[in-house]
Amino acid sequence: MDEDGNHQFNAKVINMEKQMLVTKIDNGTVIDKIPAGKALQILRILKIYDTVEFTIAVAIRVDSRSLGTKDIVKMKDRQLSEDELKKIWLIAPNAKISRIEGYEVREQFMLQERQFNNKFTGVLTCNNPTCATNHREPVDKEFLLMQRDPILVRCLYCDRVMLESNIREQL
Repeated sequence: MDEDGNHQFNAKVINMEKQMLVTKIDNGTVIDKIPAGKALQILRILKIYDTVEFTIAVAIRVDSRSLGTKDIVKMKDRQLSEDELKKIWLIAPNAKISRIEGYEVREQFMLQERQFNNKFTGVLTCNNPTCATNHREPVDKEFLLMQRDPILVRCLYCDRVMLESNIREQL
């Protein structure tokens, strides 16, 4: 302690450009180039909660040469389904997905390069309480992506437009 009673700490200076924030994974998936601040939303989309059985590393608002700042999610021993990829594409269309096996990148692609259409079935629920899709009718819950930023989707059954805040609550 110094003479005023404050704790003194010896700090090491680390050159972060030469050191990885998170170690490599042997098998699993890396989601990179997530817009800054959206990693936690990605975890919700993937239904990753505190009961998870595999290792996850999340980096939020890390420096990026191309984006300024970005988020990264690394998941050990976890692969993504097409449905999960499409949900991620909805909020992070420029994300880069890397499938890792034996510490090597076996497959890598940008979500924007995938041939997703702008129609979503079974991903969202209409926020119109009188929509037939919310009343056990034999109708699929289908939406059309109308706008990317901010996200706007339209229910194809009742034509209700949902805002990004409504969509985020569901994903």
